[in-house]
Amino acid sequence: MMNKIKKIAIITLTLILLLTFTSCQSRQSGYNDKETAKIEITDIKGKTVVLNKIPERIVSLSPTNTEIMFALGAGDKLVGVTSFCDYPEEAKKIDKIGDFDNPSIELIKKMNPDLVLAGGYIQEDLMAALEGLNIPVASTEAADVESIYDSIAMVGKLVGKETEAEEIINNIHKDIEEIENKVMGKERKKVFYLVWKDPLYTAGQGTYINEIIQIAGGQNVATEITGWGQYSFEELLKQNPDILIAAFHSTDEGMRKEDIMKDELFSKLPCIREGNIHVMSDDNIVSRPGPRVVEAIREMAKALHSDSF
Repeated sequence: MMNKIKKIAIITLTLILLLTFTSCQSRQSGYNDKETAKIEITDIKGKTVVLNKIPERIVSLSPTNTEIMFALGAGDKLVGVTSFCDYPEEAKKIDKIGDFDNPSIELIKKMNPDLVLAGGYIQEDLMAALEGLNIPVASTEAADVESIYDSIAMVGKLVGKETEAEEIINNIHKDIEEIENKVMGKERKKVFYLVWKDPLYTAGQGTYINEIIQIAGGQNVATEITGWGQYSFEELLKQNPDILIAAFHSTDEGMRKEDIMKDELFSKLPCIREGNIHVMSDDNIVSRPGPRVVEAIREMAKALHSDSF
């Protein structure tokens, strides 16, 4: 009788161990499948990008892509970035491959990347050259607020951080909706955005800055021009904006509110004499369509509708 009980116990224990081993193997197999499964996306330019596995050595050709990588918690995969990639602080420590306009193909090759994240249309020739070297390239940089979500989702899928990407996207949606609700029903103040002081340059329709102004509850007075363009001071006087918002680096020395108020030409504007001026705290948040878009919209909205914040 005792031998029979021992035999049953041994068989039961064996079955438990076998099931446990099979379960572990199944989980391990699932993990490996995820690591080795093909990844496929359609990038910003409509090109299909296929990777055989999650990349571990990535080069970023734009500051926006670098910021997205760190926001996803994948900054440690970056082996090369541009000289303009300065956020977050850790990005400054990564090896540089040149500037945004003219990165070095030789330096990129030496880093042996299994993925390159490219920027805008200015980099098309470089992208073609890298693809000719059998280096996978994905164009993931957004041009407007809506495509920021696509950029984050694409990079998240490419680097195996889809859950993190979804969380970031949801938070951006939530924060923008909260700001829009605060400025809803408010009078849309007329805004002139100073990109460069001399000669006078601004951002017209079709620009990321124009979109931020609109979401923040403002009305860009320069929408008669498309893209980035020179603007006449006579037209600016005619438009008579309610507020002037300036990029800090709208001069080589950096712009201050006091500088604008003392300027011989700008002081002719009623909004300047009344002190309705805001200098952006960080030019990059209004020039990089990425995870910090909410910071740009919130700062702009506060400048336009301080009573709502």
